[in-house]
Amino acid sequence: ERLSLTVEGLQRPLRVAHLTDLHFGQVTPQKLQDHAVDAVNEEAPDLTVLTGDFVCRGARHLDALSSTLARIEGPRFAVLGNHDHWCGAEAVRRSLRRAGIEVLDNAWTKLEELSIAGIDDSTTKHHDPVKATRGLKGPVLGLSHNPAGAPSLWDEGVQTVLSGHTHGGQLHWKGLTPRVYAALGTEFLSGVYERGPSTVYVNPGVGSSVLPWRVGRPARRTVAILELTPRS
Repeated sequence: ERLSLTVEGLQRPLRVAHLTDLHFGQVTPQKLQDHAVDAVNEEAPDLTVLTGDFVCRGARHLDALSSTLARIEGPRFAVLGNHDHWCGAEAVRRSLRRAGIEVLDNAWTKLEELSIAGIDDSTTKHHDPVKATRGLKGPVLGLSHNPAGAPSLWDEGVQTVLSGHTHGGQLHWKGLTPRVYAALGTEFLSGVYERGPSTVYVNPGVGSSVLPWRVGRPARRTVAILELTPRS
């Protein structure tokens, strides 16, 4: 998926690859993970961000996670998701670091002029947006596994946020799935949502959780290539 997002204060366009919900394990074939990495490298992005849920039912596939994601070229930054905490957050962090990926646990870092601020998973209540943005200035891109955490970053001045978590419904039936998710309190399901000057993009992700299938266009397996442009 290709789309353009604006970032206030950005001086030049940047290309960002966004992967999420890889769910390394038995319900997501390794060939899908390899195809996702190949798709990223073909685009030669300025940076790649990964917004959580690297595992699914356990930590048995962390070696595959490390070796696969180590193939992503260029700078890489990540935040954790709820499955990562349920299966062992510290083990997932170690695997990501072995792959050369910087993990943002309620923290921010800087790549040239762009700051990247990441909150830990809000589903499991590990997020701290105040800590994640303390001292932050200039153009910034926010990362939150669960899009429900995006407003907490908006409140701290991070207007453009990337998320995952929902799988776009994973089994998405038009007219039914959005109503079910809305009843469960999910405001952001798939795609770009704007609230005044603030934006969250919800990437449906690559992997599967529980069931190995995806149904419907909003839930299609997605590698996102985002062109960040200055906000006029």
